Amino acid sequence: FALFLLIWSSLAADAREAKPLNVSVYHGLFSDTALGEILISGKTHYRRSYITTASVGRPLERRFLGFPLEAEAQIVRHTGTQKHLEFNGLLLLRSQPILRGLPVTFAVAEGLSIATRNPDLENRRKSFFNPGTTSEYSRNFLNYLTFEMEARVPVDAYQPREFVRVHHRSGIYGLLCPPTCGSNYMAYGVRFTY
Repeated sequence: FALFLLIWSSLAADAREAKPLNVSVYHGLFSDTALGEILISGKTHYRRSYITTASVGRPLERRFLGFPLEAEAQIVRHTGTQKHLEFNGLLLLRSQPILRGLPVTFAVAEGLSIATRNPDLENRRKSFFNPGTTSEYSRNFLNYLTFEMEARVPVDAYQPREFVRVHHRSGIYGLLCPPTCGSNYMAYGVRFTY
């Protein structure tokens, strides 16, 4: 709850501060592969369940471990196998461009996620600790985590960027739901600054 309040207050900051507002749209496909396998091996198995996400974000004046912080709020529409909405609030740490002249940044985000119903595909998961398929009950309220790579396209004042992102909901290894519940979506999108 405190995280949502921090994100909301950051996004609804006084207009006199004139902080830039990042508006993003992305689309993703459900992966039946555990997060660790996706990040380490890059291999994944897809199912016909999709997300379309609209988000607004704003840089914060705070830093964490030397990295700039951003707050982001999302509305997610699930289609295909699952049909429901999801609302996410997150804090994001973004790197500076890694190489000069190459406008690519990496980001990791942590937050909270609320689905309007128990997502069916989250009830049947494979995990790093349990490679077999098990059936367990997920929850509407879960942790949210994302890993992102963003590339700038220096063409106009709105600073268009394209990005790829892993959109991940989980119970934090049994803290919020059984250890194998959760979901991963491999997503791509565009972002503009206003």
